[in-house]
Amino acid sequence: MAEKEGEVEKAKAEAPAGPVISDQEKDWAQAALTDFNRNSYSSCLQHLLKLEASRPQDTKVAHNKAIVEYHKSDLKKTDQFRKNMNLVCSQAHVNIEDLDSLEDVEHCVIYFNQAVLLYHLKQYNTALKIMQKVFSFIEPMEESLAHRVCLLLTELQLCLYQPDKTLSLIAYIENQFVVSTDSVISSEKDIKPLEREHKEKKPVTGDAATDTFRLKLLQYRARCYLMMHALKACKREIKNLITAGGPTLTSVLLKGNLEYQRGNYRKAMKVINSIPQSSLSFKELGESAPVLYYSNMGCIHHYMGKPHLACYYLQKALQENETAMKSLPKAETAEPYSGRPLYTLGSNKGHELMYNLGVSLLHAGRPIQAFDCLTEAVQVYHMNPRLWLRLAECCVMAHKSDNESDFNFHARRRDLVQGVVGTGTHRKIILTPQLSRDTKYSCEGQSFAVPVATVEFASLCLRNALLLLPESQAEEPTLPTPDSTDAPPVASSPCSHYVYAAPSNPLGPHEVVNLRCSVLAMSAYVALCLGDYVVALDHAEMLLVQPALSGVHRMLGHLYAAEALVLLDKISDAIEHLNPEHVKELTLMSPCPEKDVDREKSEIGTEQQKPLRAWFPNTLATAGAVMQYNLAAAFAIRGELDKAGEALKQVWMSKGPGCDIPIHVIMLALYIELQLGHADISRSIVKQHSPQYR
Repeated sequence: MAEKEGEVEKAKAEAPAGPVISDQEKDWAQAALTDFNRNSYSSCLQHLLKLEASRPQDTKVAHNKAIVEYHKSDLKKTDQFRKNMNLVCSQAHVNIEDLDSLEDVEHCVIYFNQAVLLYHLKQYNTALKIMQKVFSFIEPMEESLAHRVCLLLTELQLCLYQPDKTLSLIAYIENQFVVSTDSVISSEKDIKPLEREHKEKKPVTGDAATDTFRLKLLQYRARCYLMMHALKACKREIKNLITAGGPTLTSVLLKGNLEYQRGNYRKAMKVINSIPQSSLSFKELGESAPVLYYSNMGCIHHYMGKPHLACYYLQKALQENETAMKSLPKAETAEPYSGRPLYTLGSNKGHELMYNLGVSLLHAGRPIQAFDCLTEAVQVYHMNPRLWLRLAECCVMAHKSDNESDFNFHARRRDLVQGVVGTGTHRKIILTPQLSRDTKYSCEGQSFAVPVATVEFASLCLRNALLLLPESQAEEPTLPTPDSTDAPPVASSPCSHYVYAAPSNPLGPHEVVNLRCSVLAMSAYVALCLGDYVVALDHAEMLLVQPALSGVHRMLGHLYAAEALVLLDKISDAIEHLNPEHVKELTLMSPCPEKDVDREKSEIGTEQQKPLRAWFPNTLATAGAVMQYNLAAAFAIRGELDKAGEALKQVWMSKGPGCDIPIHVIMLALYIELQLGHADISRSIVKQHSPQYR
């Protein structure tokens, strides 16, 4: 819709230019405009051809002719339109690639056209650079075109996840085009001053075009607050939007997204179910209602802790997306952008849906299928560090699904004994050589770069994730604002404190901290699996010095560092890491800044928030028992069997309803007793825990 409105405006704004305009030429121009507004493109083109014959050097006539021909093809001949626009640029001595060449406000419409094309081709960065230059001419620009320039620039900034800059831009636009107050934008570095200023402004009652423009700015502001998780402010904006324009499709979708972010998932489902399936026409708007519905339902069920149901909905969304894409004509090799309407060129949601499906499959415990989906997504979103971590998680889960089974005494005690040989006095019990059921890493010399769900490929994924994360944390996110409302707020540099994570929102500083800790912890584990003990120790020590460390990551850091040190024959250093006092709490996320905690408490809904996947060990007592067991193992390796026995006795005494202990405790007890020469005690342990071999 934005594209068609923009080009209608271009046709209206352009009048023949030259030394002298005759009355006949004025009549042709007026007739062309009238026909264009009536969608009578053939008749409009006839008038423009007459103008072109009369004024062959007029770039505005050539420009409008290109626009009309494009509309006449139902916006399908995109490649031809681009060629025509390049000819117009050369005729007007304009170089789109050199933004400094834009010096005349009358050429802004040509640049605007190019930016609209780039927007639909999802080349947002290039389009944004063009629009920032065009926006510098906003004051002398004709009002109708200025409105469209403002809306496109705002949309592009949101597509590039710059909500803080967008709020500042919207405040400037309202001061210039919508509100009557002459107040200056606040220079404070928080969104609250902007919110307060917005409340104090009184909208000017204008014509229908101005009211529509104001409603779109309200929509954009609500989207900004959603992107920034300022849910109270977003709720107020949506209420204002519905009051001013009624319950439209956009406002309903924004309301559903708001409830989703607040954790009110059932309310969000109710809102999504209220949207009629016929509300969106794919061939006209490039948006498929079934894809939108199933995708949103999949995301909601995922966060409700129902990954299997989420997978079902996301697979349905993929099927609907494929059906929608098949309904379009196939692109030709010579003209890849022609044959289908402009609005549908960037409408394929396949890779975004693959990303979501991969994450849901991972939480559903299906790592191989999740790996296949995420390898599809990473071809497009290869700069997303969190996606590389998800790929590594798939590999690790395929290697070892979980560790909870090691704490199931009744199921695992049969694994203590491998078999029995001999009879009578010569009867001997053969203990199992290892209790671990981990799959071994490949020894076939396969390249780490081959995308297979192995720990070797996981190490490559984790290396990519670390390289994509910033070296050090930026300062607290600030809201860039201009010095006054007289200057367009687009000259400030892009926000550097966010990390790219498409198709999700960029990662803020706090999320980057958590992500780095997760990557380092998994890197240490993978290095241990591959026998790279020096690398594992390096990652574990890097994890332990992170500024904000969750309880779980602290425990893993000490365990992995201790295991690496033991394997490097540095037992004394390992014992220092195995002090049970290191485990004081088992939080899954690093501490948030105080203001974020307060805002989260006040804005999140009443539905219980649970981790998407359970962590084990899930009690402090069990975690302490794990540390104590590893301490006993370190003493045993060093030959201090008495100390090992005492530590192991404490582990066994802690066993109870609130404390699970691993089956490895029994095997270590057998080892210690045998080393001490207590064969009778060893036999009694086997009889007690493996009654089938009595």
